[in-house]
Amino acid sequence: MTLSRRLARLVLRRNLVLLAGLLLVLAGLAAGIPRLSFSTDNRAFFGRENEEFQELLRLEQIYAGSDALLFLIAPPAGTAMTPGALTALRQFTEDAWLIPYVLRVDSPANQSRSRAEGDEIIVEPLLPEDGPIAAADAARFAEVAMGMDELVGRYIAEDGGAFGIGVQVVPPEDHGADREVARHVEEMIAGWTAAHPGWEVRVTGGLLGGITLAEAALDDLTRLVPLAFVVVVALLLFMMRTAIGALTTVAVVGCGIVATLGFAGWTGVVLTAGTAISPLSVMVLISASCIHMMLSWMREAEGDRPDRAIETALADNLGAVTVTNLTTAFGFLCLNFSQAPPLRDMGNIIAFGLMVGLAATFVVLPLGLRLDRRHATGRGPRRMPIDGATMARLAGWVMRRHRLWLYGFPLAVLVAISGIARIGFDDSIFRYFDDRYEFRRSADAIKARLSGLDSLQFSFRAPEGSTVFDPDFLRRVDRFGDWLAQQPGVISVGSVADILSGLNMSMNGDDPAFDRVADSREANAQLMMFYELSLPVGMDLNTTISVDRTETRLYAALRIDRSAEVRALAAASEAWLAANEPGLTAPASGLSVAFARLSERNNRQMLLGLVAVLVLISGTMVVTLRSVTYGAISLAPNLVPAVLAFGLWGYTFGYVNLGSTVVTTMTFGIVVDDTVHFLMHYLRRRRAGMPPEPAMRDTFSVVGAAIIITSVALMAGFAVMTLSGFVINQHIGALTVFVVGFALLADLLFLPALLLAFKGR
Repeated sequence: MTLSRRLARLVLRRNLVLLAGLLLVLAGLAAGIPRLSFSTDNRAFFGRENEEFQELLRLEQIYAGSDALLFLIAPPAGTAMTPGALTALRQFTEDAWLIPYVLRVDSPANQSRSRAEGDEIIVEPLLPEDGPIAAADAARFAEVAMGMDELVGRYIAEDGGAFGIGVQVVPPEDHGADREVARHVEEMIAGWTAAHPGWEVRVTGGLLGGITLAEAALDDLTRLVPLAFVVVVALLLFMMRTAIGALTTVAVVGCGIVATLGFAGWTGVVLTAGTAISPLSVMVLISASCIHMMLSWMREAEGDRPDRAIETALADNLGAVTVTNLTTAFGFLCLNFSQAPPLRDMGNIIAFGLMVGLAATFVVLPLGLRLDRRHATGRGPRRMPIDGATMARLAGWVMRRHRLWLYGFPLAVLVAISGIARIGFDDSIFRYFDDRYEFRRSADAIKARLSGLDSLQFSFRAPEGSTVFDPDFLRRVDRFGDWLAQQPGVISVGSVADILSGLNMSMNGDDPAFDRVADSREANAQLMMFYELSLPVGMDLNTTISVDRTETRLYAALRIDRSAEVRALAAASEAWLAANEPGLTAPASGLSVAFARLSERNNRQMLLGLVAVLVLISGTMVVTLRSVTYGAISLAPNLVPAVLAFGLWGYTFGYVNLGSTVVTTMTFGIVVDDTVHFLMHYLRRRRAGMPPEPAMRDTFSVVGAAIIITSVALMAGFAVMTLSGFVINQHIGALTVFVVGFALLADLLFLPALLLAFKGR
C-alpha cells in the first residue's frame, strides 16, 4: 500500500475528528474578522524603506505638510471675468476657509500683487476684499491675473474661462477626520451648485483619493467576491453536474475565505483596494483543487462502494493537490519582495487562506462526496461536457503535430519579447480608478479645463552659513526654474526667487530691467519681510521657505498623460542640476514622483521574488517528480505563459502599473497546478512500464478534462477582477487570465511535445 493510500484511509477514518479540529481553528480565525478596517491613506502603497516616500515625509516636516484639495469653479461660458462671477469666486474662497482642519486657501480672489506707485510699493489683493466688485475691478483683475505665470494654468484656466481654488488641510491621524472633511466638501459643493445654476464645480485631491481607495476596496469586497462566488458555483454545476459536489466545494471555499479575512484581522492588515480582493483569489484557487478531486472521484465511482471511490480519489490527488497549493502559496509569499505593503499583505493572507483551504479540501470535501449517493451508485447524470474519449482524440492530434508545438512556442516567445519591450509603467493615484468614481471624473475634468494634477518639487538648501536670501543662491534657483518651465508638460513653476524678483522690480518703479533678485542678502530679506507683513491672514510663506530660512521649495505644476513622463522629467531635472548647478543638487520629490517611480522600483524587486519562487518551485518539483530532468522540463511550460501574456499586453495595452509587476511571480505558482497533475500522472504510467505515446494518451484521458475545467474556472474567476473600478486589480485580473490561458495551451501542446522529445529518458 502506498503512502498516499495509507494517508487517505487515515483521513477518512478520522474525518469527524479532523473536521472538529478544523472548525475550532476557523472559529478562532473568524473572531478576527470584526477587527478588519479599511484604509483611507493613499500612501499605503509606499513602504517605509521607499526613498521617494522618505523624501516626501522630510519635506512635509519642513514645509508644514498637509493634504491638498483642488476645486474647479467654471461659470457659464464667457462670464468668468464679469463682476458677478468674480463676486461668486470671492464668496467660494471665503467658504473654503470653513472646511474642517483648513490650513491655507489659495485662490485668484486672495492672491496679492506688488506694484510701484510713486515712491511707495503697494502689495494688494487682485480683488477687493469686501464690498461690490465694479466693472473696472473686473477688467483690472482680468488684465493682471492673466499675466501672472504663477496663476495661469494652475488657478486660472489658460483661456480664462475657469478658476481653481487650492485648499490645504491638516486632519489629525484619524480616519474619521478625513471623512469629516469629505462630507463638508460634498455639502459645500451642493450648496454652491444650488445657488449658482449652470456653474460646474468639481474637486479632487489626495485626501479624496484615499477615501475613494477605501470605497473601491469595499465595492470589490461586497460586489466582486459574491459575483465570483456565483460564477464558480455555476461553472461547477455545469461541469460537474452534481449539486452536492458544488455545495461542498462552496463550503470548502468558505473555509478559505474565513481563514483569509480572519488572519488579516488578527495580524492587523488594514484593507485597501489592493488587499480587499484577496478572498476572490482564494476562492478561485481552492475551487480548482476541489475540481481535481471531484473529477477523480467521478471516474472511480461505480457500484455500491462510494467510500472506495472517495479513498482512491483522495489517494490519487493527495500529492498533486498538496504540491500545487504549496507552489501557489510560494508564489504569493514571494510578493514579500514587493515594495508596496498592500501587495505584501495580499500575498501573505492569500497564502494562509490557501493552506487552510487545502486542509478543508481533504477534510470537508470527502464528507460531501459521501452524501452524493446518486453519483456514487451510478444513477446520477454521468456525462460531463468533456469526456475521456474526446481527450484521447485530442492527445492523438497533439502528438501528430508535436514538432510544430516544439518549435512554435519558442518562436512565439521571441515575438512576445518584442511586445514586452514596448511596455511602459504608469502609476498615479488619479489614474488608479476608472470613471465610475466621481474622484476620477473630477480629476479628468480639472486636468482638461484647468490644470494638470501631477507636480514636481525640489527643496534647495542655501550654502553653509547663509540663508535662502543669498543673491547667488537665488539666481541659481531662478536659472533652474527658467529651464524647467521650458520643458514639455510643465504648466507653471513657482519659487521664492519669482516673488523676490517681482518685489525688486516694484521697488525700482516697475522697471522690467530689475525683474531679478536684489544684489544683497539684506535687501532680499527686507523685501520678503515687507511682503509677508502685507499678506492676508493665513497666506504666509511657510509652504515655500523653511522656518530657519535655510531651505526653499520650488514647485512645478505638470499636465501629462502618463507617469513615465513624470519619471523622465524628474530624471532630466536631476541630471541638469548635477551638470549645471552641482552645488544646488536636490532630488525630485512629491507624490507624483513617488508613484511614478514605484512600479519601476517594484519591478526590480520582484525580479528577486521571481528568482526565489523559481528556486522554491523547481526544488519542489524535482523532489515531487523524483527527477531533475522532468523537474527542469516542468519549468518551461510555466515560464512561457507569462512571457506570452506580457508580450500580448505590450502589443495591445502598452502600459502596466504596480499590480502588473507582481503577476509573473504570483501566477507562476498558480499555473504549476495543471503541470503537476499532468506530469505526475504521465510519470506514474511511464514508471509502470507504459510506452510514451500510450502514457500520453492515458494522461490526456484521465487528467486532461480536469486541466481544461480548472483553467476555465481560474480564468472565469480572475476575469471577475477586471470588473473592479480599481485599475491595479483590473490589470492583475486581465494579465492573470492571459497567463492562465497561455498556460492551458502550453500544458496541452508544448508540454507533451517536450515530453515526447525526451521520451528516451
